[in-house]
Amino acid sequence: MTKPAYHVGIAGYVIKDPIIPTKRQIKIEADNFKVLLIQFTIAYRYNDEQDMLMRDNSKLTKKNIFIGIALFLVFAAGFAVTYFSFKFSKIFEKHEVSSAPSNVYINVSPEPVDSKEGVFNVLLLGYGGSGHSGGGLTDSIIVLHIDTNSKKYTLISIPRDLWINGNRKINAEASVNGYPSTSAAVKSVTGLPVDNYVAVNFSNYSKMIDNLGGVDVQVPTAFTDSFYPVPGLENETCGFTGDEINGFKAKYSGFELEKQFTCRYETISYKVGPATLDGTAALKFVRSRHADSDFARSARQFAVLAGVKNKLLSLKSLNKLDSTIGTLSEMVKTDLTLGKIKTLIEIFGDTSAYTGTEIHLTTENLLNEGKSAEGAYILYPKAGNLNFTEIKNFISQNI
Repeated sequence: MTKPAYHVGIAGYVIKDPIIPTKRQIKIEADNFKVLLIQFTIAYRYNDEQDMLMRDNSKLTKKNIFIGIALFLVFAAGFAVTYFSFKFSKIFEKHEVSSAPSNVYINVSPEPVDSKEGVFNVLLLGYGGSGHSGGGLTDSIIVLHIDTNSKKYTLISIPRDLWINGNRKINAEASVNGYPSTSAAVKSVTGLPVDNYVAVNFSNYSKMIDNLGGVDVQVPTAFTDSFYPVPGLENETCGFTGDEINGFKAKYSGFELEKQFTCRYETISYKVGPATLDGTAALKFVRSRHADSDFARSARQFAVLAGVKNKLLSLKSLNKLDSTIGTLSEMVKTDLTLGKIKTLIEIFGDTSAYTGTEIHLTTENLLNEGKSAEGAYILYPKAGNLNFTEIKNFISQNI
């Protein structure tokens, strides 16, 4: 019998009567999950060296944080689908089977990634999600270019303020037209065809962490953010009169204007070292953006994921495993099938075998600063608005 194909996302299946596996069968899957997490979770080393425009490094360095987040969550999503497909293997009419295999994930065959000559590109997107200002906008836009022949990979970071066709910033493309359209927009900028995308939504952090009973993390760098927004106070006047507010508006703009309304914000602060976080604290920990760089925020996100991984490995309750894996799967949207996920992990699970390069599109090389017709801050090519020829050539020469 042909093995069922498992995909991230199960919408459209016809529900039948469920069948529940035995505790032993579930334990086998849980144990397999733990082993695979140990095998495929990527370690990282954080350091304070200044980022260079491009830098080769054969060791695991800061750039692996983004890859680690993506692979960890993609794997978690893939496991979640196989786990629950196994648990309710006869609910879904499209994947009806006579008996569930003892190891669903391992029995999924790797699928070839649609690419030319061992080279493929995965678009990594990160967004804040619901309950977060601009939650549908993609904060992180990174192309992971992998050349399996030369054992090289390149992380191409695209600034979220880049102006693209459609009279919008590239970070708004997903919320307007969806992730496939974002892939097309990235191709128009870089010249690289995007084979698949992975979008990570961090809005479910709080629920996931509380399901686990909190997590222990290692804070990579100390930080203090005095302007973490308090939900519900976005329009609070903080006791200022209308005339005083108009005076602020005449003198300040953007975030400098917002900073005058201190009652809208709270201060969060952490020292380097161990910390125990509940769901609310973890959400603030990964979302804080006014104390340091976007990269430091990514490092904190990975620190929480490492804490989640460690907590999962220590879980004894299957109920907690169910709820946590379900939440993890909700954090990821991707057009990768489970077979392709397995292929990526088998090919690229050990990044130490690869040498890596970073490419950052900045005002120091290929971009200019400007304003849109509405006055919003934007970036556009030095070659001219919407002229991405130089960017494509630069990327082609350096990957």
